[in-house]
Amino acid sequence: MSTPSPHTSHTTDTAGVPPAPPEAHPRAAMKGDVRIVVMNGSRVHMEHDGHQWWNVRVEAV
Repeated sequence: MSTPSPHTSHTTDTAGVPPAPPEAHPRAAMKGDVRIVVMNGSRVHMEHDGHQWWNVRVEAV
């Protein structure tokens, strides 16, 4: 019979792994945030209302 080994979800072997830069962890969108995305030949201007993103304006690139 073998004895059960303790299980942990924390890894301690992080040698050689640098910490992630801040841009690797995007912040949550907040009310008033603006985002411009180019998609299928159009520039889409979006604004966040605190709950979801809304398309405000679409223009040709």
